[in-house]
Amino acid sequence: MAGRDEVERIVVGDAARRCGTTVRTLQYYDRIGLLVADRDDSGRRRYGPEHLERLRMIQLLTGAGLRLDEVGVALDRQAGLPLIETYEEQVRLLELAELRLRCQRIVLAAVTQVLREHPEARVPAGVVAATMSLDRTLLRHPGVERADTAAPALPEAGVERVITTYFGWKAAAVQALLLVENGVPADTPSGRRLGREWQATVEHALAGPPDGTGDLYRETADTDHEWPAEDLVLHRKTKEFLDRCLRVVQRK
Repeated sequence: MAGRDEVERIVVGDAARRCGTTVRTLQYYDRIGLLVADRDDSGRRRYGPEHLERLRMIQLLTGAGLRLDEVGVALDRQAGLPLIETYEEQVRLLELAELRLRCQRIVLAAVTQVLREHPEARVPAGVVAATMSLDRTLLRHPGVERADTAAPALPEAGVERVITTYFGWKAAAVQALLLVENGVPADTPSGRRLGREWQATVEHALAGPPDGTGDLYRETADTDHEWPAEDLVLHRKTKEFLDRCLRVVQRK
């Protein structure tokens, strides 16, 4: 049996080549306990099929943007689960990674839009980092939490509408914050453009299919005191300006 195990185990260099990584990376993963290798009688690292499978999962999740500590927790949580549950968990993690990237892209695009119209605009320190954190904002938002727990009553398309509405607000609020900080009035080309975009976002949230999404949006808007801290601050700093932009558009 020992000889058979020895044949099935490969050295660290071979494992690195098979999975397109480096020996140093595998050594580091071993040291931090993320991918602990077997050892032969001489103390050299040896890797079997189970190590290579775990390494591929690590590469998948880190490639999607998860930190190594998050990857370790996720893989440990999946240990011993049936194969279908393991892959379902992988899908969930990748969906979260996609949402994080989506949030970052939307915030950066909002900042870029304002700078395109006002090249000399000042971007307040920390505004980008504070507004693009998904874990401290969207994932703790009462509307999203309720949409998730009410999955049987709110279909997947409804959950996506809630998320889309949230990102629409985030894009508008970030732009509004920059315009306010730079003294740009609502009754300007930038304010009118933002007003039209905000009007479309609100109308999309309130109208639409009878999936409960509109009611959820109204309920969430009425309970802003329950919002995560970062979103609550952003909301209170920009609500009045967004309302002014909306009134400017509606007067035309």
